[in-house]
Amino acid sequence: TLRRYCKGEEAFISYGPHDNGFMLAEYGFALAENPHCALELDCEVEAWVSTVKANLNTRGTRATIKSIDVDMLVDVLKQHGLWGDFTLFSGSTELPYRLQAAMYLIFAAIKPGAGIKGVVSQWERWQRGENTPISEEVDLAVKNWVSRTCGEVAERSSKLLCNIQAKQNDDARGSECLDPFLVHSLRVIWTTINITATESTSQ
Repeated sequence: TLRRYCKGEEAFISYGPHDNGFMLAEYGFALAENPHCALELDCEVEAWVSTVKANLNTRGTRATIKSIDVDMLVDVLKQHGLWGDFTLFSGSTELPYRLQAAMYLIFAAIKPGAGIKGVVSQWERWQRGENTPISEEVDLAVKNWVSRTCGEVAERSSKLLCNIQAKQNDDARGSECLDPFLVHSLRVIWTTINITATESTSQ
């Protein structure tokens, strides 16, 4: 504590700046009004990378880069400690650096005519803070991907919330009841995910 407490005075504890998924797993509850809401996009990024690789494989030998080159790009990101933990935070007006760096590198590399070595070299200069701006085309492609993906997450979370409500209606009609705490926690988590994803579609 940073101050003295008087005898009998109520003391409080801070659980730290965690999103609801962490709060539920670590402490057993979720907050309807959590200022640290976050949206993890690791699964979405990995699925997109798999789609990119599959598309490259269907283009034949005329493609500028191959699917194996995408694996190399992922290795580059891992070497720089920038692969994974692609998290958007509620209220943020900018893309988080980790997501921005990963998407910039891969989107730049899959542009028609892009050379893999040149793209990596330019990205590393950008990553070091040198005066190497990312092209407007790549920047727009990244923002569009994030907006589209967050829209899909928002739609998915809305459907899950509807499913929870439908299940509660079934319970009220006498079918097997779900644990009320479980229903409450799921509702809180998917509501905050929906809000964060909806906010992020306009970034």
